[in-house]
Amino acid sequence: MRVGTGNIKCTPIYLRIVSLFAEQNELQFAVPGGFTGVGTTMDPTLTRADRLFSQVLGEVGSLPDVFIELEVNFFLLRRLLGVRTSGTERASRVSKLANAEILMVNIGSMSTGSRVVAVKNDLAKLQLTSSGCTSKGKKLALSRRIEKHWHLIGWGMIQAGTTLDVPPCPL
Repeated sequence: MRVGTGNIKCTPIYLRIVSLFAEQNELQFAVPGGFTGVGTTMDPTLTRADRLFSQVLGEVGSLPDVFIELEVNFFLLRRLLGVRTSGTERASRVSKLANAEILMVNIGSMSTGSRVVAVKNDLAKLQLTSSGCTSKGKKLALSRRIEKHWHLIGWGMIQAGTTLDVPPCPL
């Protein structure tokens, strides 16, 4: 979240997990894949209207860093996908990334806007509009707004970035 000075601040929510469910079955532990309901001691008003959508849940001290800026090794598609063409017209080419361009970045289930700060060959520095909990080496998808819709233009891999300090657990 951005505070009055324009800086982004990370405020973790610490809670206890009290139950795990899949369908109607109570679980002793959760594994990747499928949907798992997680019962917590968190105030339900924090989860209303999907406010915590794409946020990361994990044991204290085990989560990856929280990034506000990413350095990405990217690869652009040759042609634009999902744009209607007429007759024998070929799909338009994907143009190179430009400084100050706004892109949509998808990392796992997280979607956030970003501004291209710098581009050099196949490396780009992206400033995120909201912080993202991820790690180096993770893949991401890049989308560009074309005719009022976001279109996939490429993908990349996180090489480095600027992280936020996460306050320690108060317990």
